[in-house]
Amino acid sequence: MKMKPKTKTKMKRTLLIIFIISIISGINCKKNPVIPPDKPKDCYYPPGNRNFTWRIDTVALFPSTLGGVWAFSDSDAYLMGNIFQWTNGVFTGYLGLHWNGKKWDTNINGTVEEIKHVANDVTGDDYYLVSVGNWSINPPKPALGEFDNRTKKWKGYQFQTAGELRSVWTDGKGYFIAVGDNGMVYTKDGHSSGWVYTKAPTNFNLFRVKGVSKNEIYILGYFTTNENVTYPQIWKYYNRNWIKLLDDLDTVGTYIKIPDNEHAIGDIYAHRCDITDSLQLYIIGWESYLFKTKGNSLNYKGINLTYLGLPLRTMERTGLDINAFSPNDIWIFGTRYNFYHWNGLSFKRIIIPGLPNDDMHFGDQRKMIKTKSGKIFLPTEIASQVYVIAQGTP
Repeated sequence: MKMKPKTKTKMKRTLLIIFIISIISGINCKKNPVIPPDKPKDCYYPPGNRNFTWRIDTVALFPSTLGGVWAFSDSDAYLMGNIFQWTNGVFTGYLGLHWNGKKWDTNINGTVEEIKHVANDVTGDDYYLVSVGNWSINPPKPALGEFDNRTKKWKGYQFQTAGELRSVWTDGKGYFIAVGDNGMVYTKDGHSSGWVYTKAPTNFNLFRVKGVSKNEIYILGYFTTNENVTYPQIWKYYNRNWIKLLDDLDTVGTYIKIPDNEHAIGDIYAHRCDITDSLQLYIIGWESYLFKTKGNSLNYKGINLTYLGLPLRTMERTGLDINAFSPNDIWIFGTRYNFYHWNGLSFKRIIIPGLPNDDMHFGDQRKMIKTKSGKIFLPTEIASQVYVIAQGTP
């Protein structure tokens, strides 16, 4: 089919216009090249939430002890410990409870023979839970349990090392490290791998483990003398090398020194910003500090958290626990139900309805857990060996 002369002329004009526009665009691109945005020079963390609707559930009666809770989601969490309840008129003991979104159920998809331990601490990732503690012989021996939330199966381990496992941490990618008495360390690298025993270069009892990655881990230990004086140690476990950062009993060769005030350290937390390669190390106790350094330098610069507004020391209250979800979302618990939250700008005391707030009561708090939606699970003692779970919904 032949084109008419007028149609050919219109097509030629259209092609010419397109050609001219492309040339002009090319010239403009050369004059005004696209500049990629600058790479970030610092890590940004949004302020942590302080506003929650709280629910309180009594979960354990005297003489219970709790290890802690791990939440796979807002409606799927496991509480582990030595838990006593009245069930159908009978006072019964359990090794765990399951939160199904409506209530704490005694069915945790496992038996005593499968779980094989009483928990001192719990942690997990998106689908895998590890609970550490002891199995009851005299004297107690270390033990732990693994729960795969995909298969709903438990696998328990009992070890012959002396003492108990006290704390466990995971990088969320399949690496787990558990620490305990007499420098005991057990590691697991991969969900399908076994547990490997390592002896830390100390006979102190290791009570807290917090990591930045599986190659950079911080561990808090204690030694109590016959005179009932407790001395802390803090270790950096870096690429399988042990570096003693703090030792209140023998300060020679250590890198962090704090005033000798009743030798009280309750907890630690470490965070590294990948962009600036800078470390923040919190040490919480009678006096509470934030230490900073760059890279792997052992030259730490510290500030007392009193100067950032944490009032525990001025109230003559000891810091017991630090629960951190980012550098701008940190909860620090002090004695007598003093719960303070740092949002990157200030510390604020958080009152949880249903828990004591008169600065007169004493109680033990276990590790606070936050789900991906921002919901909080907090196991806390409200009377001697009587526990509740506080759930905070944002």
